[in-house]
Amino acid sequence: MPSIIQRSIVIVGGVAGGMSAATRLRRLDEKAVITVFEKGPYVSFANCGIPYALGDVIQRREALLLQTPQSFKTRFNIDVHVNHEVVAIDRERKVVRVQVVGSKDVREAPYDKLILSQGAAPVRPPLSGIDLPHVFHLTTIADLDGAKRYLDEHEVKNACVVGGGFIGIEAAENLQRLGLQVSVVEMANHVLPPLDADIAEPIHTELRRNGVRLALKARANKIEATCVVLENGSDVPAEFVLLVLGVRARTKLAKDAGLVVGKSGVAVNAQMQTSDPNIYAVGDMVETAHIVTGLRTPVALAGPANRQGRLAADHICGEDVQYRGNVGAAVCKAFDVTVGIAGLSVDALRKLGHDVVWVSAHPPDHAGYYPGAHPMTLKVAFDRKTGKLLGAQGVGPAGIDKRIDVLSTAIQAGMTMFDLEHLELVYAPPYGSAKDPVNMVGFIGGNVMRGQVEIVHGEDLTSKDLETMQVVDVRSPAEFSRGHMRHAVNISIDTLRENVDRLDKGRQTLVYCQVGYRGYLAYRILKQKGFEHVVNLDGGYKTLVEAGFTSLREV
Repeated sequence: MPSIIQRSIVIVGGVAGGMSAATRLRRLDEKAVITVFEKGPYVSFANCGIPYALGDVIQRREALLLQTPQSFKTRFNIDVHVNHEVVAIDRERKVVRVQVVGSKDVREAPYDKLILSQGAAPVRPPLSGIDLPHVFHLTTIADLDGAKRYLDEHEVKNACVVGGGFIGIEAAENLQRLGLQVSVVEMANHVLPPLDADIAEPIHTELRRNGVRLALKARANKIEATCVVLENGSDVPAEFVLLVLGVRARTKLAKDAGLVVGKSGVAVNAQMQTSDPNIYAVGDMVETAHIVTGLRTPVALAGPANRQGRLAADHICGEDVQYRGNVGAAVCKAFDVTVGIAGLSVDALRKLGHDVVWVSAHPPDHAGYYPGAHPMTLKVAFDRKTGKLLGAQGVGPAGIDKRIDVLSTAIQAGMTMFDLEHLELVYAPPYGSAKDPVNMVGFIGGNVMRGQVEIVHGEDLTSKDLETMQVVDVRSPAEFSRGHMRHAVNISIDTLRENVDRLDKGRQTLVYCQVGYRGYLAYRILKQKGFEHVVNLDGGYKTLVEAGFTSLREV
Protein backbone atom coordinates (compact mmCIF):
# COMPACT_ATOMS: atom_id res chain seq x y z
CA MET A 1 0.00 0.00 0.00
CA PRO A 2 1.81 3.18 -1.17
CA SER A 3 2.19 6.14 1.18
CA ILE A 4 0.50 9.47 0.50
CA ILE A 5 2.84 11.36 2.80
CA GLN A 6 6.37 10.65 3.90
CA ARG A 7 6.50 8.99 7.30
CA SER A 8 9.36 8.66 9.71
CA ILE A 9 9.70 5.21 11.27
CA VAL A 10 12.33 4.51 13.92
CA ILE A 11 13.32 0.98 14.90
CA VAL A 12 15.24 0.23 18.10
CA GLY A 13 17.23 -2.98 17.66
CA GLY A 14 18.90 -4.29 14.51
CA VAL A 15 18.54 -8.07 14.75
CA ALA A 16 15.73 -10.54 13.88
CA GLY A 17 12.43 -8.69 14.48
CA GLY A 18 13.86 -5.21 13.97
CA MET A 19 15.42 -5.85 10.58
CA SER A 20 12.49 -7.99 9.46
CA ALA A 21 10.25 -5.00 10.19
CA ALA A 22 12.61 -2.58 8.47
CA THR A 23 12.86 -4.47 5.19
CA ARG A 24 9.14 -5.27 5.11
CA LEU A 25 8.36 -1.59 5.65
CA ARG A 26 10.52 -0.65 2.71
CA ARG A 27 8.85 -3.19 0.45
CA LEU A 28 5.47 -1.70 1.35
CA ASP A 29 6.41 1.98 1.51
CA GLU A 30 9.12 3.33 -0.78
CA LYS A 31 8.77 6.89 0.53
CA ALA A 32 9.09 6.26 4.26
CA VAL A 33 12.19 7.41 6.14
CA ILE A 34 13.29 4.28 7.99
CA THR A 35 15.99 4.56 10.64
CA VAL A 36 17.41 1.73 12.75
CA PHE A 37 19.44 2.25 15.92
CA GLU A 38 21.44 -0.73 17.17
CA LYS A 39 23.36 -0.56 20.43
CA GLY A 40 25.86 -3.22 19.36
CA PRO A 41 28.43 -3.17 16.55
CA TYR A 42 26.56 -5.57 14.24
CA VAL A 43 23.12 -5.86 12.66
CA SER A 44 21.25 -8.82 11.26
CA PHE A 45 23.64 -11.43 12.62
CA ALA A 46 22.76 -15.10 13.03
CA ASN A 47 22.99 -15.51 16.79
CA CYS A 48 21.58 -19.05 16.57
CA GLY A 49 24.78 -20.05 14.79
CA ILE A 50 27.08 -18.79 17.56
CA PRO A 51 27.51 -22.15 19.37
CA TYR A 52 28.55 -23.75 16.07
CA ALA A 53 31.01 -20.99 15.33
CA LEU A 54 32.45 -21.52 18.81
CA GLY A 55 33.13 -25.17 17.93
CA ASP A 56 34.49 -24.32 14.45
CA VAL A 57 31.65 -26.18 12.73
CA ILE A 58 31.05 -22.76 11.16
CA GLN A 59 34.66 -21.89 10.45
CA ARG A 60 34.21 -18.28 9.33
CA ARG A 61 32.53 -16.06 11.90
CA GLU A 62 31.86 -13.63 9.03
CA ALA A 63 29.29 -16.16 7.79
CA LEU A 64 27.13 -15.12 10.76
CA LEU A 65 27.08 -11.49 9.62
CA LEU A 66 24.21 -11.61 7.18
CA GLN A 67 24.01 -7.89 6.37
CA THR A 68 25.80 -4.63 7.09
CA PRO A 69 24.63 -1.02 7.47
CA GLN A 70 26.05 -0.39 4.01
CA SER A 71 24.16 -3.29 2.41
CA PHE A 72 20.90 -2.15 3.98
CA LYS A 73 21.43 1.35 2.65
CA THR A 74 22.33 0.15 -0.83
CA ARG A 75 19.54 -2.34 -1.31
CA PHE A 76 16.74 -0.97 0.89
CA ASN A 77 17.59 2.70 1.44
CA ILE A 78 17.41 2.11 5.19
CA ASP A 79 19.65 4.11 7.53
CA VAL A 80 21.20 1.75 10.06
CA HIS A 81 23.29 3.20 12.89
CA VAL A 82 25.33 0.69 14.89
CA ASN A 83 26.82 1.54 18.29
CA HIS A 84 23.86 3.86 18.87
CA GLU A 85 21.77 3.32 21.99
CA VAL A 86 18.26 4.70 22.38
CA VAL A 87 18.24 5.86 26.00
CA ALA A 88 14.79 7.44 26.27
CA ILE A 89 11.46 7.88 24.52
CA ASP A 90 9.53 11.14 24.68
CA ARG A 91 6.06 9.96 23.76
CA GLU A 92 4.46 13.41 23.94
CA ARG A 93 6.90 14.94 21.45
CA LYS A 94 7.31 11.62 19.55
CA VAL A 95 11.10 11.60 19.63
CA VAL A 96 13.73 9.18 20.86
CA ARG A 97 16.96 10.23 22.51
CA VAL A 98 19.97 8.49 21.05
CA GLN A 99 23.47 8.23 22.47
CA VAL A 100 26.56 7.01 20.65
CA VAL A 101 28.05 4.18 22.70
CA GLY A 102 31.07 5.49 24.59
CA SER A 103 30.03 9.13 24.14
CA LYS A 104 28.11 11.55 26.32
CA ASP A 105 26.48 13.30 23.38
CA VAL A 106 22.73 12.70 23.04
CA ARG A 107 20.67 13.68 20.02
CA GLU A 108 17.00 13.35 19.20
CA ALA A 109 15.33 11.52 16.35
CA PRO A 110 11.63 12.10 15.57
CA TYR A 111 9.22 9.32 14.69
CA ASP A 112 5.70 8.88 13.43
CA LYS A 113 5.82 5.21 14.34
CA LEU A 114 8.31 3.51 16.65
CA ILE A 115 9.17 -0.19 16.76
CA LEU A 116 11.01 -1.63 19.76
CA SER A 117 13.00 -4.79 19.07
CA GLN A 118 15.54 -4.88 21.89
CA GLY A 119 15.44 -8.60 22.51
CA ALA A 120 16.42 -10.14 25.82
CA ALA A 121 19.50 -10.04 28.02
CA PRO A 122 21.23 -13.14 29.42
CA VAL A 123 20.40 -13.96 33.02
CA ARG A 124 23.24 -13.03 35.38
CA PRO A 125 22.74 -14.70 38.75
CA PRO A 126 24.38 -13.21 41.86
CA LEU A 127 27.31 -15.63 41.72
CA SER A 128 30.64 -14.92 43.32
CA GLY A 129 33.22 -14.94 40.52
CA ILE A 130 30.78 -14.17 37.72
CA ASP A 131 33.04 -11.36 36.47
CA LEU A 132 36.21 -13.44 36.29
CA PRO A 133 37.92 -13.27 32.87
CA HIS A 134 37.23 -16.91 32.00
CA VAL A 135 33.43 -16.56 32.41
CA PHE A 136 31.36 -15.87 29.28
CA HIS A 137 27.82 -15.65 27.96
CA LEU A 138 27.01 -16.78 24.42
CA THR A 139 24.52 -14.31 23.02
CA THR A 140 26.31 -11.88 20.70
CA ILE A 141 29.16 -11.83 18.21
CA ALA A 142 31.19 -9.99 20.84
CA ASP A 143 30.56 -12.90 23.25
CA LEU A 144 31.74 -15.33 20.56
CA ASP A 145 34.87 -13.30 19.81
CA GLY A 146 35.76 -13.00 23.48
CA ALA A 147 35.27 -16.71 24.16
CA LYS A 148 37.30 -17.82 21.15
CA ARG A 149 40.07 -15.36 21.96
CA TYR A 150 40.28 -16.68 25.51
CA LEU A 151 40.40 -20.30 24.35
CA ASP A 152 43.15 -19.44 21.86
CA GLU A 153 45.28 -17.55 24.38
CA HIS A 154 44.94 -19.81 27.43
CA GLU A 155 45.55 -23.45 28.19
CA VAL A 156 42.08 -24.78 28.82
CA LYS A 157 41.41 -28.46 29.46
CA ASN A 158 38.08 -28.31 31.29
CA ALA A 159 34.97 -26.34 30.41
CA CYS A 160 31.77 -26.00 32.40
CA VAL A 161 28.44 -25.03 30.88
CA VAL A 162 26.10 -23.70 33.56
CA GLY A 163 22.60 -24.27 32.24
CA GLY A 164 21.33 -27.33 30.37
CA GLY A 165 18.83 -25.68 28.05
CA PHE A 166 18.92 -25.79 24.25
CA ILE A 167 21.85 -23.39 23.89
CA GLY A 168 23.68 -25.05 26.77
CA ILE A 169 23.50 -28.46 25.07
CA GLU A 170 24.63 -27.01 21.73
CA ALA A 171 27.52 -25.26 23.49
CA ALA A 172 28.52 -28.44 25.33
CA GLU A 173 28.72 -30.40 22.08
CA ASN A 174 30.81 -27.75 20.38
CA LEU A 175 33.21 -27.31 23.28
CA GLN A 176 33.70 -31.08 23.33
CA ARG A 177 34.51 -30.97 19.62
CA LEU A 178 37.35 -28.58 20.48
CA GLY A 179 38.88 -31.35 22.56
CA LEU A 180 37.84 -30.05 25.98
CA GLN A 181 36.50 -32.09 28.87
CA VAL A 182 33.01 -30.62 29.25
CA SER A 183 30.61 -30.61 32.19
CA VAL A 184 27.01 -29.38 32.22
CA VAL A 185 25.44 -28.10 35.44
CA GLU A 186 21.63 -28.07 35.45
CA MET A 187 19.43 -27.33 38.46
CA ALA A 188 16.49 -29.41 37.14
CA ASN A 189 16.51 -33.19 37.28
CA HIS A 190 17.14 -33.39 33.55
CA VAL A 191 18.57 -31.26 30.76
CA LEU A 192 16.25 -29.36 28.43
CA PRO A 193 13.67 -28.52 31.15
CA PRO A 194 10.83 -27.73 28.70
CA LEU A 195 10.81 -31.45 27.85
CA ASP A 196 9.55 -34.38 29.87
CA ALA A 197 12.18 -36.38 31.72
CA ASP A 198 11.65 -39.53 29.63
CA ILE A 199 12.33 -37.61 26.40
CA ALA A 200 15.41 -35.92 27.89
CA GLU A 201 16.90 -39.20 29.15
CA PRO A 202 18.18 -40.28 25.70
CA ILE A 203 19.97 -36.93 25.50
CA HIS A 204 21.67 -37.73 28.82
CA THR A 205 22.79 -41.04 27.33
CA GLU A 206 24.13 -39.37 24.18
CA LEU A 207 25.98 -36.66 26.10
CA ARG A 208 27.61 -39.20 28.39
CA ARG A 209 28.47 -41.43 25.44
CA ASN A 210 30.45 -38.51 24.07
CA GLY A 211 32.24 -37.84 27.33
CA VAL A 212 30.15 -34.92 28.60
CA ARG A 213 29.72 -34.99 32.38
CA LEU A 214 26.34 -34.09 33.82
CA ALA A 215 25.62 -32.54 37.20
CA LEU A 216 21.82 -32.67 37.52
CA LYS A 217 19.71 -31.24 40.34
CA ALA A 218 22.77 -29.08 40.97
CA ARG A 219 23.14 -25.35 41.41
CA ALA A 220 26.30 -23.32 40.95
CA ASN A 221 27.27 -21.48 44.14
CA LYS A 222 30.43 -19.66 43.05
CA ILE A 223 33.00 -19.59 40.29
CA GLU A 224 36.70 -19.88 40.99
CA ALA A 225 39.75 -19.76 38.71
CA THR A 226 39.82 -23.50 38.08
CA CYS A 227 36.37 -24.76 39.03
CA VAL A 228 32.68 -24.10 39.57
CA VAL A 229 31.68 -24.81 43.15
CA LEU A 230 28.21 -26.29 43.59
CA GLU A 231 25.81 -25.69 46.48
CA ASN A 232 26.41 -29.20 47.78
CA GLY A 233 30.10 -28.36 48.21
CA SER A 234 31.45 -30.40 45.31
CA ASP A 235 33.31 -28.69 42.51
CA VAL A 236 33.34 -29.05 38.74
CA PRO A 237 36.75 -28.56 37.07
CA ALA A 238 36.66 -25.56 34.72
CA GLU A 239 39.22 -23.13 33.37
CA PHE A 240 36.49 -21.87 31.03
CA VAL A 241 32.85 -21.24 32.03
CA LEU A 242 29.80 -20.52 29.90
CA LEU A 243 26.70 -19.13 31.61
CA VAL A 244 23.60 -20.04 29.60
CA LEU A 245 20.86 -19.71 32.19
CA GLY A 246 18.23 -18.23 29.94
CA VAL A 247 17.27 -14.65 29.14
CA ARG A 248 15.07 -11.84 30.45
CA ALA A 249 13.16 -9.42 28.27
CA ARG A 250 14.71 -5.97 27.96
CA THR A 251 11.87 -3.79 29.26
CA LYS A 252 13.58 -0.81 30.92
CA LEU A 253 13.25 1.58 27.97
CA ALA A 254 9.56 0.75 27.57
CA LYS A 255 8.89 0.94 31.31
CA ASP A 256 10.66 4.29 31.64
CA ALA A 257 8.48 5.59 28.80
CA GLY A 258 5.34 4.63 30.71
CA LEU A 259 4.35 1.72 28.48
CA VAL A 260 2.50 -1.18 30.05
CA VAL A 261 4.85 -4.02 30.96
CA GLY A 262 3.60 -7.44 32.07
CA LYS A 263 5.19 -9.91 34.45
CA SER A 264 7.87 -10.96 31.99
CA GLY A 265 7.77 -8.68 28.96
CA VAL A 266 6.23 -5.67 27.25
CA ALA A 267 2.48 -6.00 26.78
CA VAL A 268 1.28 -5.88 23.16
CA ASN A 269 -1.98 -6.49 21.33
CA ALA A 270 -2.51 -8.78 18.33
CA GLN A 271 -1.11 -6.09 16.03
CA MET A 272 2.08 -5.88 18.14
CA GLN A 273 1.10 -2.41 19.42
CA THR A 274 2.05 -1.45 22.95
CA SER A 275 -0.22 0.60 25.21
CA ASP A 276 0.79 3.54 22.98
CA PRO A 277 -0.70 2.82 19.52
CA ASN A 278 2.18 4.65 17.83
CA ILE A 279 4.75 2.34 19.46
CA TYR A 280 5.10 -1.32 18.52
CA ALA A 281 7.25 -4.00 20.18
CA VAL A 282 8.36 -7.34 18.80
CA GLY A 283 10.56 -10.33 19.54
CA ASP A 284 12.03 -11.63 22.78
CA MET A 285 11.06 -8.50 24.73
CA VAL A 286 7.27 -8.93 24.42
CA GLU A 287 4.60 -11.14 25.92
CA THR A 288 2.46 -12.95 23.35
CA ALA A 289 -0.19 -15.64 23.75
CA HIS A 290 0.71 -19.31 23.80
CA ILE A 291 -1.73 -21.06 21.47
CA VAL A 292 -2.20 -24.05 23.78
CA THR A 293 -2.60 -22.26 27.12
CA GLY A 294 -3.65 -18.75 26.14
CA LEU A 295 -1.14 -17.43 28.68
CA ARG A 296 0.94 -14.44 27.64
CA THR A 297 4.66 -15.07 27.95
CA PRO A 298 7.85 -14.16 26.07
CA VAL A 299 9.21 -16.65 23.54
CA ALA A 300 12.93 -16.32 22.81
CA LEU A 301 12.92 -17.78 19.30
CA ALA A 302 14.04 -16.21 16.03
CA GLY A 303 11.06 -17.45 13.99
CA PRO A 304 8.36 -15.68 16.04
CA ALA A 305 10.53 -12.52 16.25
CA ASN A 306 10.85 -12.33 12.47
CA ARG A 307 7.15 -12.91 11.92
CA GLN A 308 6.21 -10.31 14.53
CA GLY A 309 8.48 -7.72 12.91
CA ARG A 310 6.90 -8.36 9.53
CA LEU A 311 3.41 -8.15 11.02
CA ALA A 312 4.12 -4.85 12.77
CA ALA A 313 5.29 -3.40 9.45
CA ASP A 314 2.13 -4.65 7.74
CA HIS A 315 -0.07 -2.99 10.35
CA ILE A 316 1.81 0.30 10.13
CA CYS A 317 1.16 0.22 6.39
CA GLY A 318 -2.57 -0.31 6.83
CA GLU A 319 -2.89 -4.08 6.51
CA ASP A 320 -5.55 -5.87 8.60
CA VAL A 321 -3.34 -8.40 10.39
CA GLN A 322 -3.24 -10.23 13.70
CA TYR A 323 -0.51 -12.24 15.39
CA ARG A 324 -1.83 -15.73 16.10
CA GLY A 325 0.44 -16.65 18.99
CA ASN A 326 3.18 -19.23 19.55
CA VAL A 327 3.51 -22.94 20.19
CA GLY A 328 7.17 -22.79 21.20
CA ALA A 329 8.39 -25.13 18.46
CA ALA A 330 12.08 -25.84 19.02
CA VAL A 331 14.72 -28.36 17.97
CA CYS A 332 18.19 -29.16 19.26
CA LYS A 333 21.12 -31.26 18.08
CA ALA A 334 23.10 -33.22 20.66
CA PHE A 335 25.91 -34.99 18.80
CA ASP A 336 24.15 -37.72 16.77
CA VAL A 337 20.71 -37.28 18.34
CA THR A 338 18.03 -34.68 17.63
CA VAL A 339 15.33 -33.63 20.08
CA GLY A 340 12.36 -31.37 19.44
CA ILE A 341 9.17 -30.03 20.99
CA ALA A 342 6.05 -28.13 19.98
CA GLY A 343 3.32 -27.11 22.39
CA LEU A 344 3.85 -28.16 26.00
CA SER A 345 5.28 -31.19 27.76
CA VAL A 346 3.02 -33.50 29.75
CA ASP A 347 4.59 -32.26 32.96
CA ALA A 348 3.88 -28.62 32.07
CA LEU A 349 0.32 -29.42 31.02
CA ARG A 350 -0.36 -31.23 34.28
CA LYS A 351 0.98 -28.31 36.30
CA LEU A 352 -1.42 -26.02 34.44
CA GLY A 353 -4.35 -28.27 35.29
CA HIS A 354 -5.00 -29.83 31.89
CA ASP A 355 -6.76 -33.20 31.78
CA VAL A 356 -4.11 -34.65 29.51
CA VAL A 357 -3.55 -38.03 27.90
CA TRP A 358 -0.46 -38.98 25.93
CA VAL A 359 0.81 -41.78 23.75
CA SER A 360 4.27 -42.84 22.66
CA ALA A 361 5.58 -44.55 19.53
CA HIS A 362 8.99 -45.74 18.31
CA PRO A 363 8.70 -45.95 14.51
CA PRO A 364 11.67 -45.78 12.10
CA ASP A 365 12.38 -42.46 10.41
CA HIS A 366 11.86 -44.08 7.01
CA ALA A 367 10.81 -47.46 5.64
CA GLY A 368 12.47 -50.14 7.74
CA TYR A 369 13.38 -52.24 4.72
CA TYR A 370 15.36 -49.37 3.18
CA PRO A 371 18.97 -49.16 4.45
CA GLY A 372 19.83 -46.72 7.22
CA ALA A 373 16.49 -46.54 9.05
CA HIS A 374 16.72 -45.32 12.65
CA PRO A 375 14.06 -45.67 15.35
CA MET A 376 12.71 -42.49 16.88
CA THR A 377 10.55 -41.74 19.89
CA LEU A 378 7.47 -39.57 19.50
CA LYS A 379 5.36 -38.53 22.48
CA VAL A 380 2.12 -36.68 21.77
CA ALA A 381 -0.19 -35.17 24.40
CA PHE A 382 -3.86 -34.44 23.85
CA ASP A 383 -7.04 -33.47 25.68
CA ARG A 384 -8.84 -36.43 27.25
CA LYS A 385 -12.33 -35.35 26.15
CA THR A 386 -11.76 -33.85 22.71
CA GLY A 387 -8.49 -35.35 21.51
CA LYS A 388 -7.19 -31.88 20.70
CA LEU A 389 -3.42 -31.78 20.37
CA LEU A 390 -1.62 -30.04 23.23
CA GLY A 391 2.02 -30.99 22.81
CA ALA A 392 4.48 -33.11 20.86
CA GLN A 393 8.01 -34.21 21.66
CA GLY A 394 10.45 -36.33 19.71
CA VAL A 395 13.97 -37.69 20.04
CA GLY A 396 16.11 -39.83 17.77
CA PRO A 397 18.98 -39.89 15.27
CA ALA A 398 16.96 -38.81 12.22
CA GLY A 399 13.59 -37.49 11.06
CA ILE A 400 12.69 -35.62 14.24
CA ASP A 401 12.65 -32.11 12.76
CA LYS A 402 10.26 -33.18 10.01
CA ARG A 403 7.76 -34.77 12.40
CA ILE A 404 7.87 -31.99 14.96
CA ASP A 405 7.24 -29.49 12.14
CA VAL A 406 4.17 -31.44 11.06
CA LEU A 407 2.90 -31.74 14.64
CA SER A 408 3.60 -28.05 15.32
CA THR A 409 1.46 -27.18 12.30
CA ALA A 410 -1.27 -29.52 13.55
CA ILE A 411 -1.25 -27.88 17.00
CA GLN A 412 -1.47 -24.41 15.45
CA ALA A 413 -4.41 -25.58 13.32
CA GLY A 414 -6.26 -26.91 16.38
CA MET A 415 -6.21 -30.48 15.09
CA THR A 416 -7.05 -33.60 17.08
CA MET A 417 -5.56 -37.08 17.26
CA PHE A 418 -8.26 -38.16 14.82
CA ASP A 419 -6.96 -35.63 12.30
CA LEU A 420 -3.46 -37.12 12.53
CA GLU A 421 -4.89 -40.44 11.35
CA HIS A 422 -5.96 -38.75 8.11
CA LEU A 423 -2.91 -36.63 7.30
CA GLU A 424 -1.52 -37.42 3.86
CA LEU A 425 2.25 -37.24 4.13
CA VAL A 426 4.87 -38.03 1.50
CA TYR A 427 6.11 -41.59 1.21
CA ALA A 428 9.09 -43.04 -0.56
CA PRO A 429 11.36 -45.61 1.11
CA PRO A 430 14.32 -43.24 1.67
CA TYR A 431 12.09 -40.63 3.35
CA GLY A 432 9.20 -42.23 5.18
CA SER A 433 6.72 -45.07 5.40
CA ALA A 434 3.22 -45.62 4.12
CA LYS A 435 2.17 -45.12 7.73
CA ASP A 436 4.22 -42.09 8.71
CA PRO A 437 5.28 -41.76 12.38
CA VAL A 438 2.80 -38.88 12.68
CA ASN A 439 0.02 -41.15 11.41
CA MET A 440 1.16 -43.83 13.85
CA VAL A 441 0.75 -41.65 16.93
CA GLY A 442 -2.62 -40.63 15.51
CA PHE A 443 -3.68 -44.28 15.21
CA ILE A 444 -2.58 -44.99 18.77
CA GLY A 445 -4.27 -41.89 20.14
CA GLY A 446 -7.40 -42.58 18.12
CA ASN A 447 -7.57 -46.09 19.56
CA VAL A 448 -7.29 -44.66 23.07
CA MET A 449 -9.99 -42.05 22.39
CA ARG A 450 -12.36 -44.70 20.98
CA GLY A 451 -11.81 -47.02 23.94
CA GLN A 452 -10.19 -49.67 21.73
CA VAL A 453 -7.18 -49.88 24.02
CA GLU A 454 -6.39 -48.84 27.56
CA ILE A 455 -2.79 -47.87 28.19
CA VAL A 456 -0.57 -47.42 31.22
CA HIS A 457 2.68 -45.45 31.41
CA GLY A 458 5.89 -46.57 33.05
CA GLU A 459 5.88 -43.58 35.36
CA ASP A 460 2.47 -44.66 36.72
CA LEU A 461 3.78 -48.07 37.79
CA THR A 462 5.78 -49.17 40.81
CA SER A 463 7.61 -52.41 41.49
CA LYS A 464 4.87 -53.23 44.05
CA ASP A 465 2.22 -52.83 41.34
CA LEU A 466 3.98 -55.49 39.30
CA GLU A 467 3.86 -57.93 42.24
CA THR A 468 0.06 -57.87 42.22
CA MET A 469 -0.48 -57.69 38.44
CA GLN A 470 -0.40 -60.44 35.85
CA VAL A 471 2.47 -59.19 33.63
CA VAL A 472 2.65 -60.74 30.18
CA ASP A 473 5.60 -60.15 27.86
CA VAL A 474 4.46 -60.98 24.33
CA ARG A 475 7.87 -60.61 22.68
CA SER A 476 9.98 -63.51 21.48
CA PRO A 477 11.91 -65.66 23.98
CA ALA A 478 15.17 -64.16 22.65
CA GLU A 479 13.95 -60.64 23.35
CA PHE A 480 12.71 -61.67 26.78
CA SER A 481 16.10 -63.15 27.68
CA ARG A 482 17.85 -59.84 27.00
CA GLY A 483 15.78 -58.06 29.64
CA HIS A 484 12.18 -57.88 30.78
CA MET A 485 9.79 -56.41 33.33
CA ARG A 486 9.77 -57.75 36.86
CA HIS A 487 7.40 -60.68 37.51
CA ALA A 488 6.69 -61.06 33.78
CA VAL A 489 5.81 -64.33 32.06
CA ASN A 490 6.80 -64.72 28.41
CA ILE A 491 4.06 -65.75 25.99
CA SER A 492 4.91 -64.56 22.49
CA ILE A 493 2.13 -62.87 20.54
CA ASP A 494 2.13 -65.67 17.95
CA THR A 495 1.33 -68.28 20.61
CA LEU A 496 -0.94 -66.19 22.83
CA ARG A 497 -4.24 -67.56 21.56
CA GLU A 498 -3.39 -71.18 22.34
CA ASN A 499 -1.95 -70.22 25.74
CA VAL A 500 -4.78 -68.02 27.00
CA ASP A 501 -5.78 -70.71 29.52
CA ARG A 502 -2.46 -70.15 31.32
CA LEU A 503 -3.69 -66.72 32.36
CA ASP A 504 -6.21 -65.70 35.04
CA LYS A 505 -9.09 -63.70 33.58
CA GLY A 506 -9.91 -62.24 36.96
CA ARG A 507 -6.55 -60.55 37.57
CA GLN A 508 -5.40 -57.12 36.50
CA THR A 509 -3.29 -57.90 33.44
CA LEU A 510 -0.47 -55.84 31.97
CA VAL A 511 0.68 -56.75 28.46
CA TYR A 512 3.73 -55.31 26.77
CA CYS A 513 6.13 -55.78 23.89
CA GLN A 514 9.17 -53.87 22.64
CA VAL A 515 7.49 -50.72 21.27
CA GLY A 516 3.76 -51.17 21.91
CA TYR A 517 2.25 -52.69 18.75
CA ARG A 518 2.36 -56.38 19.72
CA GLY A 519 1.14 -55.37 23.15
CA TYR A 520 -1.83 -53.70 21.47
CA LEU A 521 -2.53 -56.91 19.54
CA ALA A 522 -2.37 -58.87 22.79
CA TYR A 523 -4.74 -56.41 24.44
CA ARG A 524 -7.28 -56.85 21.65
CA ILE A 525 -7.01 -60.65 21.83
CA LEU A 526 -7.41 -60.80 25.60
CA LYS A 527 -10.29 -58.31 25.73
CA GLN A 528 -12.20 -60.36 23.19
CA LYS A 529 -11.41 -63.52 25.13
CA GLY A 530 -13.18 -62.13 28.19
CA PHE A 531 -10.34 -60.45 30.10
CA GLU A 532 -11.93 -57.33 31.60
CA HIS A 533 -8.96 -55.74 33.33
CA VAL A 534 -6.20 -55.38 30.73
CA VAL A 535 -3.79 -52.53 30.00
CA ASN A 536 -1.05 -52.17 27.41
CA LEU A 537 2.27 -50.54 28.33
CA ASP A 538 2.54 -47.31 26.30
CA GLY A 539 5.70 -47.28 24.23
CA GLY A 540 6.63 -50.79 25.29
CA TYR A 541 9.80 -52.04 26.93
CA LYS A 542 11.91 -49.63 24.86
CA THR A 543 10.39 -46.69 26.73
CA LEU A 544 11.26 -48.26 30.08
CA VAL A 545 14.87 -48.69 28.98
CA GLU A 546 15.29 -45.26 27.36
CA ALA A 547 13.58 -43.42 30.20
CA GLY A 548 15.59 -45.17 32.91
CA PHE A 549 12.80 -47.02 34.74
CA THR A 550 15.22 -49.49 36.29
CA SER A 551 12.96 -50.41 39.22
CA LEU A 552 10.48 -51.98 36.80
CA ARG A 553 13.01 -54.14 34.95
CA GLU A 554 15.03 -57.28 35.39
CA VAL A 555 18.09 -57.67 33.18
